[in-house]
Amino acid sequence: MFNSVSMDNIYLSTLQANRNREIKKELDKEAFLHLLVTQLKNQDPTEPLDNKDLLIQLSQLSSTEQIMNMSNAVQEMVNSQLSLNKLQAVSLLGKEVVVNSNVIQLESGIAETINFGLDYDSEVLVEIYDAKGRLVHSQNLGVKKAGLNSFVWNGRDNNGTLLADGDYMYGVYIIRNGEKILTTGIKSGKVEAVKFFDNELYLLIDGRIYPFSAINEVSV
Repeated sequence: MFNSVSMDNIYLSTLQANRNREIKKELDKEAFLHLLVTQLKNQDPTEPLDNKDLLIQLSQLSSTEQIMNMSNAVQEMVNSQLSLNKLQAVSLLGKEVVVNSNVIQLESGIAETINFGLDYDSEVLVEIYDAKGRLVHSQNLGVKKAGLNSFVWNGRDNNGTLLADGDYMYGVYIIRNGEKILTTGIKSGKVEAVKFFDNELYLLIDGRIYPFSAINEVSV
């Protein structure tokens, strides 16, 4: 009487055996050393390996090991920094923060306030774009004083037509020598949650998600 054999077990065993026999695409330190020893064992006694060639191969082995060690050290540093960033992000829960932002919401014809900071007195231009990136409103605010400034959009396009509710992107520009220089809009709010996507950190602030890198101020 034959014992029954699971086809799943046969498949898994065969797959594992194939994996064990799989040829490495890159030579690691152990494989490099094995090749060198094999070469020394099988060299022609009448024409031994030249010392210069041997030194070159040993130098290559040393370089390979140093590169591997450096790569491992860099990866460990990246992992440590990621862990530190996670701890910092979690510690922000419930705190008031200021983040860089270029999105405002229009609801019932009323838009969120656009806030921006200036390092010095400057002529300022604000442009509003719809979800498709089309310019719908532009307004020159004249010269604004250095420090924190704000602007409230009336929710209308350049023709005076009230636009539909939704999210709109904006750009705040400093006018210097006739050229537009983009500056960053800012928004404050409370951190409601911390999210992790593909090793990237994001914060939920007043119902909107921002990357961890967007933070520029934290209130105690």
